[in-house]
Amino acid sequence: MKKDLSNINSLEKALDASEHGLTAVFKKALFMSYRLAASAAAWLVKYLITLILFIVITLPVLVFLIFRKAFSGRDIFIAVTIIGQRGAPVVIKYFNFNKYYWRNSSLFIFVLAGKLQLTGLSIKEYDMHNRVPGDACLYTARPGIFSLWFLRSSSRIAHKSKLEIEMEYNFKRGLREDILLIIKSIPAAFFHVDVKDYHAEINLLGIKFQNMTMSEAVERIAAHIGSNERRKIFFVNPDCFNKIFSDKGYFELLHKADYIFPDGIGVHLACKMINNPLKENINGTDMLPFLCQMALQRGFSFYLVGGKPGIAARMKARLENDYPGLKIAGEQHGYFDREKDSAAVLSRINEQRPDILLVAFGVPVQEKWIEDNFDKINCRIAMGVGGLFDFYSGNIKRAPTWMREIGMEWFFRFLMEPKRMFKRYFVGNPVFIFRVLRWKSKKDKKE
Repeated sequence: MKKDLSNINSLEKALDASEHGLTAVFKKALFMSYRLAASAAAWLVKYLITLILFIVITLPVLVFLIFRKAFSGRDIFIAVTIIGQRGAPVVIKYFNFNKYYWRNSSLFIFVLAGKLQLTGLSIKEYDMHNRVPGDACLYTARPGIFSLWFLRSSSRIAHKSKLEIEMEYNFKRGLREDILLIIKSIPAAFFHVDVKDYHAEINLLGIKFQNMTMSEAVERIAAHIGSNERRKIFFVNPDCFNKIFSDKGYFELLHKADYIFPDGIGVHLACKMINNPLKENINGTDMLPFLCQMALQRGFSFYLVGGKPGIAARMKARLENDYPGLKIAGEQHGYFDREKDSAAVLSRINEQRPDILLVAFGVPVQEKWIEDNFDKINCRIAMGVGGLFDFYSGNIKRAPTWMREIGMEWFFRFLMEPKRMFKRYFVGNPVFIFRVLRWKSKKDKKE
């Protein structure tokens, strides 16, 4: 034992000695040189990208605005004071356009001038209401034209707070990540909606659904459970909207739901088309972590019904592992005879009196089962969640974040299950868009 300790002490002394003298100075100098070279390379790459974008985008727009001013007298720029580096006020100028993209194309000028960065935190107008406690660490650098907040909010998956998303960017930022951010922002820009006022409810193809953020939806659910109020909650995606045309019973029961939440980039695009923009994409898979955190804090319980044999049990085990202390009152696979065995399943659910019942039979079977049995179920919230169990249990892989950020989760689903998903996406999605356009045209004519 003494010999081992002696060896350890000798090793520690040798390591300490290696950190002194010329060797240590050389290592530190080499490390600093590498950091400076990497920073210089990153700056040069971003500067060249900015210069290209300035020439290709900003200059043509500027020339147009100069001619417009000559003939109409209309100003070229609109000055705005924003929060700059270290939280100081900085004046930048947008092009005098209503359209978001043309208006913001002036910003490359201010990157070249050193007031902005190509990538960074989102640009915020200088207003103390835009500051929140704990955000000082975010303002060590200049804000950027391309930001993670813009990317996620454009695709309607910015479910975390703005502060959390900005901190996530700060933690992961680097040349590679910044270049990928720029690339991802190109398709995401197609989904961007520049609006501040949203309607609380949206009517699409005769189905009305709630227009909320994820946090608002989860808080609403928590409030109903806390008040001992019972609610049915469903989600609708483009495939669901297509089904209402062939299944009138499904169409009618959607009107009986207490809450319907919009699911998927297709619904977001449809809302953009009818000029009634969506706040956020609220699907069951993204909602689950927020529901679990809320349930943990307030002591609420879940019951899981659905999926192939073994899937609900795997999901239960994973939830209990990911959220220690979370109450999972029970689980039941979905491959039972719903005519003969529903009474027994309901009896087991009612014995546990769960707060939240998640039902995953697929659309519209789950919605019909909930509607038919809701008065017999002893739970507060009954929610139809489609493929949630398959995703969370790991039975089906979910699209990586970068594909969700550019609105391509549907394509990943197709790659995972090409035979089953081909008709839904490559036939169903165009049909859905056509129906939305036709419905909008008829609605506009009536108005």
